[in-house]
Amino acid sequence: MLVCANAPAPAGNYSCGNPNTGHCYGQTAWQEQPQYYGSYVDLLQIAMNCASGCGGFLNNEMWLIDYQTPGCVSNAYQACWVEAGFHAFDGGGNPWYFWADSRPLSSNTYNNHFLAQADSGDFDHFMIIKDGRGAAGVFQVWIYNDSHSTFFNGTSTNNGMSADAIHIGSELAGTNGASAAMAQFQRNIWAVKALGPEFVFWYNRQTDQGSVRSDSPPNGSWLISPTLPPPPEGGLFTTNCCN
Repeated sequence: MLVCANAPAPAGNYSCGNPNTGHCYGQTAWQEQPQYYGSYVDLLQIAMNCASGCGGFLNNEMWLIDYQTPGCVSNAYQACWVEAGFHAFDGGGNPWYFWADSRPLSSNTYNNHFLAQADSGDFDHFMIIKDGRGAAGVFQVWIYNDSHSTFFNGTSTNNGMSADAIHIGSELAGTNGASAAMAQFQRNIWAVKALGPEFVFWYNRQTDQGSVRSDSPPNGSWLISPTLPPPPEGGLFTTNCCN
């Protein structure tokens, strides 16, 4: 389902910390399974920016998170994760495709990977999955569109996390000047096993709304509840920012 997206609303002032801490969110979170081996979302890229002097950034993204493994709880962020989505820099123009990871390490814990600037108006597919085909502690990240004219693969290594949460939505840092039209997160599904030699993402769909957080800004809410039968699988979650 494609919903018409208006241009970003005029940006107002807000209090969402700085690039390192105190961020605001419009998101939903699931933390119901003993382990999520991976996560997937179809995300509509929309007009979004963080004007020069915004003091931070704006993201639309998906996170696969571990809040429980001792090595994750004891790292600098008290969690491990792999994330992927769109990132708008302070004064950076069009948003960038990116992925990042926080690993159960005492140094070189967090790493960002900025891949290329994105055009608006297309659904892109974001997949994160634990790789069970070889060495331990490996997660694969894929970002692609239907034609594969956009196609990125990243690998998170030395990452022994065991994910117990999935988040989707927007993350905002700074004080003013960010804006984004309505983003759409649909086909919200999770992997029931690690990636094997058959190279298949075996999955279940999300069937409840999770725990919604809307700091206003950014705003997050369900347009189509995942409690309803598909399509779309796993409902349709929306975010926008920052009027």
